[in-house]
Amino acid sequence: MDIREFVAASITRTRNGTLSLVKDLDQADMAWRPAPFANPIGFLLFHAFRVQDRYTHSWLAPSRHVWEAEGWNSRWPMPQPHPGATELWFSETGNSWTPEQVAAWPIPPKEELLAYGTRVLESTLEVVRTFDTSKLSVAPRPDRPDFTYAYYFHMASHHEAQHQAQIDCILGLKRGVIGV
Repeated sequence: MDIREFVAASITRTRNGTLSLVKDLDQADMAWRPAPFANPIGFLLFHAFRVQDRYTHSWLAPSRHVWEAEGWNSRWPMPQPHPGATELWFSETGNSWTPEQVAAWPIPPKEELLAYGTRVLESTLEVVRTFDTSKLSVAPRPDRPDFTYAYYFHMASHHEAQHQAQIDCILGLKRGVIGV
């Protein structure tokens, strides 16, 4: 197994774990919040998929994000960036959203979220399969010399795994709070 196969397997395994957690959820489950400052599962899925899209298409293989190229950005309204946000990507990924913005955002239908996630995964795996591994130690962003290509490949799996754990926790809380 070469490094590309390992990275692809890691990203795919993480995604399969996420999908197994949400497969039986309905729209009410996707929007449930255990507390006013907690993120709902639907938001966490959107954020994990959108950030992977951003990592893949901003730095690993600069190109139009699946978000824009396939028109997902016109399907789901995004909140206005809060006054402290200095870059548009904050509002387009869920980064730095306030609890009020999260609460006001209408969770897209689960099937649409998962379809977007599938397209992002397919696109990411294509980048992984064709990546020149001699560049793994190169930092594609001059402003972040510690963020190498290897870092972004790691984060393509690890970032989603972190949110997968949050989803699992929310589901545990939901079972405990309302006995589902």
